Amino acid sequence: MTPDLERLTAALADRYRLERALGQGGMATVYLAEDLKHDRKVAIKVLKPELAAVLGAERFVQEIKTTAALSHPHILPLFDSGEVGGFLFYVMPYIQGETIRDKLNRETQLGIEEAVTIAAEVADALDYAHRHGVIHRDIKPENILLHDGRPMVMDFGIALAVSAAAGGRMTETGLSLGTPHYMSPEQATADRDITARSDVYSLASVLYEMLAGEPPHMGNSAQQIIMKIIAEDAKPVTELRRTVPPNVAAAVGRALEKLPADRFGSAKAFAEALTDAGFTTAVTTGAAGRPGRAAARQPLVLGLVAALVGSLGFAAVQWRAAHLDTSPPIVRFQVEVPSSMLIGNSASGTNMAVSPDGLTIAYAFVDGSGTSRVYLRRLDEITAQPLAGTDGAQQPRFSPDGLWITYLVRDVVWRVQTAGGTPVVVGPTASSPVGLSWSPAGLILVGTTGGLLALPEGGGAPRIVARPDSAAGELFFNQPLALRGGNTVLMAIQPTGGLTGSRLAAVALETGEITRFELSLLDPLSYVDGTLVYVTPSGAMMAVGLDLRRGRLTTDPVALGPTVAVRIAGNSDAALSPAGTLVYQSANAEALVGWVDPAGRFEPVLTDPKGYAYPRLSPDGRRIAMSVALGGRSDVWVYDIASATPTRLTSSGTANERPEWTPDGARVLYRADRGSRTALWWQAADLSAPAEALQGGGAHDFYEGVITPDGGSLVYQIDDAGANQADVLYRALAGDTASRPVAATNFVEAQARVSPDGKWVAYVTDASGGSQVVVQPFPGPGGQVQVSSAGGSEPVWAPDGRRIFYRDGRHVIAASVTTSPGFAVTGRTELFADDYVFAQAPHANYDVAPDGRRLLMVKNAQAPEMFVVSGWMRELRSRMETARGR
Repeated sequence: MTPDLERLTAALADRYRLERALGQGGMATVYLAEDLKHDRKVAIKVLKPELAAVLGAERFVQEIKTTAALSHPHILPLFDSGEVGGFLFYVMPYIQGETIRDKLNRETQLGIEEAVTIAAEVADALDYAHRHGVIHRDIKPENILLHDGRPMVMDFGIALAVSAAAGGRMTETGLSLGTPHYMSPEQATADRDITARSDVYSLASVLYEMLAGEPPHMGNSAQQIIMKIIAEDAKPVTELRRTVPPNVAAAVGRALEKLPADRFGSAKAFAEALTDAGFTTAVTTGAAGRPGRAAARQPLVLGLVAALVGSLGFAAVQWRAAHLDTSPPIVRFQVEVPSSMLIGNSASGTNMAVSPDGLTIAYAFVDGSGTSRVYLRRLDEITAQPLAGTDGAQQPRFSPDGLWITYLVRDVVWRVQTAGGTPVVVGPTASSPVGLSWSPAGLILVGTTGGLLALPEGGGAPRIVARPDSAAGELFFNQPLALRGGNTVLMAIQPTGGLTGSRLAAVALETGEITRFELSLLDPLSYVDGTLVYVTPSGAMMAVGLDLRRGRLTTDPVALGPTVAVRIAGNSDAALSPAGTLVYQSANAEALVGWVDPAGRFEPVLTDPKGYAYPRLSPDGRRIAMSVALGGRSDVWVYDIASATPTRLTSSGTANERPEWTPDGARVLYRADRGSRTALWWQAADLSAPAEALQGGGAHDFYEGVITPDGGSLVYQIDDAGANQADVLYRALAGDTASRPVAATNFVEAQARVSPDGKWVAYVTDASGGSQVVVQPFPGPGGQVQVSSAGGSEPVWAPDGRRIFYRDGRHVIAASVTTSPGFAVTGRTELFADDYVFAQAPHANYDVAPDGRRLLMVKNAQAPEMFVVSGWMRELRSRMETARGR
């Protein structure tokens, strides 16, 4: 039983006894349970935690109550609903039967009379609900249960409650209420005004499939289906089944009209037409291939849509089909992100940006060579192109005129023309950089631990504009946002308490004066027309009215819908241009942990998706230590494989990660942020003793550490931004504990692992221009031997010391090695394509089983998703007008 299921079972124990899970969908998991008070079987649907977090309990319960009074023979009633222990749930009768989807899967097509009867009875239920002010919004075969041959519509209330609680814009939560095949055109284009005629369209789509064996619009992807729903007319159902009566075909054709006004005025009218043999009048659908109304009015938009669909795919396409609007239409599409090109590899700042005109996206990707580069993609182009010379780039930002890109390579600021050219150095940041912004005043602004740093865009000495108030517990300035006027910078001030305590501040560039606001945020994204758009530490995108002149907030915060990925380093993956183009990576960082054999076959060990990272097997192979990220923080957990029992080791600080076992399996070493600098701690794995600081202090951040096989020494990596330094050192754990270098040069050395015999150390260095795995004697002296041949990272020794595993960005490689009398590489074997999750920081994100025959790896529970929304600003303005009571 998972921890979440244990909590849910305990929370509901006074009313319901959970028996087993019946199924899982995109928004909820359904359980069979015993209603203890009424001694009956019930089905309990529990909303997924990420959706519950977006909606909020009070609004959800308030909205779902409106459906509790529905009573109709073809509507599955709602028994109960509420919030317990952070879970949102609702309860329905448990009825043994099959859904229309189950029946179609078995039979493909239904008898005409049976299909029409089912549709008419469902229409009767819909008409009843519509007359009571309730629109279902998610009619599909899966939501129609057949009980003794009679249809019963399920989930009346959930669609309305979720939609209303999310402000009616479910596409922004990362979830979709409408299954693509059955969406009405107005749902597919995210129209605010969803009426009863949308349900009529969806029901007609279900009836079409019951008759024809397939929905009205088919495609190889959800994106293609959505495009067809918007722009193409469905084939007459008689083309696929000639025996369908003329009145039924005519009724279906009319109900599937693109414009709601051209459909039946009610579900009742649709049902009457289905059973009226004399019904033949219907608004005739156009010939196949005829452009829709929107295509005729918006040729440029449709051209953009077509290009995007060809290579990137849509999450949704939002544009108005019935109106010619003078403001830009909303166009939403998805950029597929392969796991080998993850955004935010190890950056402390957002790794994506949008040009001021909103027409070009920049993002830093780790490509197949394992090196991050800046990629640019115009919205009217199909593919992204790398900017030459930007190897190692992080945190790209556009200049105010959009002609240049500035970025960081380690701790040095560079800039390059967006049209291409030779990158030039702007200057060093002097301390740990946590976000960039380019001011119209000609300054590149950097958030640092020392304060807000300003560098002249043409080069020159940097200066500190403002410093955090350390006496008040302020730690550092985070994610600066230079405003259009050029004189003010918005940013987050992070306190020693962690990300959740970050507050908004405004800094005057000329004077350094700081105005602080009581607003919790992680990243300020944009400030337009008196409205600040920002991301919270939990990843929620919000907006608030902000009067900078008077130094006060003018509205309550307004939830905008999208939940974006939040990195433990203190940034979100989102960007917004003044022109209204929004780009973000969705918060779908949940993963699975499992065994991978040499052929790349994956067998899950941890099947409950979470934000797992850095799995480490105990020396006996029976336990896994790993970090688990949730809500902008991470903690170290230990998972007993045999008993499937998780134990949480850490609860202090915000970032507890990169665990490693001691050789005796008694303690777990990890990195934590419990002070002004990160340090290394260790903790008894059975919690028999409190955590202890092992290595920290001074001017250094400590990034990772391992204990040598004899248990006598600590090998660790330090990072000192002021000295532009990332080195590997070691020290004894007893006796003379002075630190000594293992690899300390002007290059980056990281990810150190000591061989099982304790005589060699493998680590990653960029001395050759790209990251490579090398080995040298431990503790030294001796020369390096390069292990990787085409780039490498995350080295891990096999327990027998005869192989070193590493990742080259494209594959997982096993290098065969000899260690006596000297070290040598005797061969390399590509094991499998690397479709697994890369580390978000310099530490191996996998481990090797004690027998060396398989790897323990992290796999995305779903593909990473990056969304782009063009024309989003008018939607924001509408939201804020409502918030201001206009």
